[in-house]
Amino acid sequence: MDIKIQETNPTRRSVTVTVPAAAVAAAEKEVLKGFSREAALPGFRPGKAPEAVVRLKYSKQIADEVSQRLLSQGYERIQQEKSFTVYTVADVQKEAGSGADAVFRYEVDVVPEFKTPDWKSIKVPAETITVTDADIDEHLKKILEQRARYEKTDEAAAKGDYVRIGYVGTVDGKPVSELDAEAKSYGSAESTWEEAGAEGAAVAVPAIAQAVIGLKAGAIAQAEYVFPATHEREALRGLKVSYAITASEVRRKELPQIDEAFCKAVGVKDEAELRAQLSKGIEGSKKQAAETARREKAVDALLAGQDFPLPESAILSVAQGLFYQYAEMRLRSGTKPEELETQRDDILAEAKKAAALRVRAQFVLTRIAEELKLEVTREELGAAIMQAAQASQTQPEKLVKDRQRLAELRRDALLNKALDAVLAGSIAA
Repeated sequence: MDIKIQETNPTRRSVTVTVPAAAVAAAEKEVLKGFSREAALPGFRPGKAPEAVVRLKYSKQIADEVSQRLLSQGYERIQQEKSFTVYTVADVQKEAGSGADAVFRYEVDVVPEFKTPDWKSIKVPAETITVTDADIDEHLKKILEQRARYEKTDEAAAKGDYVRIGYVGTVDGKPVSELDAEAKSYGSAESTWEEAGAEGAAVAVPAIAQAVIGLKAGAIAQAEYVFPATHEREALRGLKVSYAITASEVRRKELPQIDEAFCKAVGVKDEAELRAQLSKGIEGSKKQAAETARREKAVDALLAGQDFPLPESAILSVAQGLFYQYAEMRLRSGTKPEELETQRDDILAEAKKAAALRVRAQFVLTRIAEELKLEVTREELGAAIMQAAQASQTQPEKLVKDRQRLAELRRDALLNKALDAVLAGSIAA
């Protein structure tokens, strides 16, 4: 088996493997025998059909099987190459050979060459965790707000109150609905609740949310709003809309008292027990956040000064997953679905930048794991599977059957063990 290697760039090799005619013929003979043993053709007992008949009947399947076997043999030969370590095969093509020889061209991404950082010198001390009364008060306030009631009031609406209003928007006296039949809440509402002083992407018309501050039931107000040039409703872009607003009811948030009934409802004996539980939960969250930050600092230290080239296939593989994560984050922060397409290039660039850091860290930590001869035990892999199943709300059995996902979990578990070793050295120091 002849092999020729051409360096395309520092992380890619174009490898041509020529399988001699004798090896091709041997593979064809072996595959044909396998088909002959299993073939059930009319007029012949199973496994007794002549090879010529089997070849004629299954010519395409036999050719495909032979090609697959030769491809695998070629890949095994490439993996034996000492001048590089295969990261992945980006592409493979069968080319025309000389005579009965078979020729395959593999586009192979290789593990980049780099110097292992002096990870034993990295110092990332653990953070001391404290829980203050202010931390507990903040979390307690959130619990109270979750159980708040909105009670009707005759007082003027203050910021944060909810006001039931009706409104109609006009442009130079003409209803918005005549300019844009699909304007919906941008044009009018017969009866709707508006949070006084509310801000953010969820507010349809910010000027209305501001105008209802100070209104009592039965009061009226006016508001003007100029729609931005990038607004989702094309017909409203740049228009100044005047709104006539009528308030019919005001409701104010009333927080519950921390009394016996409240404590019983949240499953504690008294306020002291509630605060103790909150303190324990806050401490756990802070420890987790501190450990995450510590691990990130360790990775940053490992990568400091590391600027070796990366396989494009590795970056694209990671960037693809990050792209959808970043797009989802933008949607949650208020970006309209139709706006995402215009931001596609920016999101992809952001994803590729983050992917490059992640891939570089994977190579460095893999090298450390190799030098330390680290391995993932069955128990560690099982724990990783259970954690991933819980995070994705997937049955563990389903993850085990997904070979690619299982390999990713094993890899990540190994990388985490390598990072643990870096941090353990930091503690020992």
